[in-house]
Amino acid sequence: MEAVLVLTIIMSALLSALAQKPHHCKSPPYLQGKLAVDFPEGKSMVYEKFYYDALEERIRVVAVGKEGEHDVFMDRLLLFREKVYFDISYHNKSCIKASLDATFTPIAIPLDARHRAQVVLGSLSSPAQGLLVNNWVGTDAKTKANYSLTFTELGCIPILSMYHFDGVGHFLSSFFDMVIGIEDPMVFVPPDFCFSKNLVEWKDGKAVNFFTAIL
Repeated sequence: MEAVLVLTIIMSALLSALAQKPHHCKSPPYLQGKLAVDFPEGKSMVYEKFYYDALEERIRVVAVGKEGEHDVFMDRLLLFREKVYFDISYHNKSCIKASLDATFTPIAIPLDARHRAQVVLGSLSSPAQGLLVNNWVGTDAKTKANYSLTFTELGCIPILSMYHFDGVGHFLSSFFDMVIGIEDPMVFVPPDFCFSKNLVEWKDGKAVNFFTAIL
């Protein structure tokens, strides 16, 4: 009987949350986890380490993936305020530094986004079997890209985002194993060898948005 009562209370609480009007939310300023991105033309990358700092506008990604038949590894630190990024290689202690023209895109629901749906990922049959999320759609004012964003109702944690750029295609991002906070803030500081004679500077930065920056 007690188990039935507990289940009833939990289900009632969840249904009450379902009945609430979804609100524009902003994710925690510091996040880390994993990220998978599908790029146009069949390219895809799995970022085993994804670090996000909204306050200082910094992102670091460590990726493994494939480009054609070739394996790809990348360790990239993006410093949007400084308008530079570093490709870091600990294997031979070398760095590539390049200009960064991309605008920092915060993980948040834009104020002009339209709420499309609130759903449960998984099941409502039993406690802890479902995750309540909201989906938002709209057009980015700066890039003119159409987007579809899915965030958790509680915590505003990103789950899925899709951006479509005219003439380019779709960029689909999946976030998982996300943790609030940054365990080691030094991940946003280039290693010492990035300022040594092993530094190679590129002057032709081609990154014009977040996705081309991480690709």
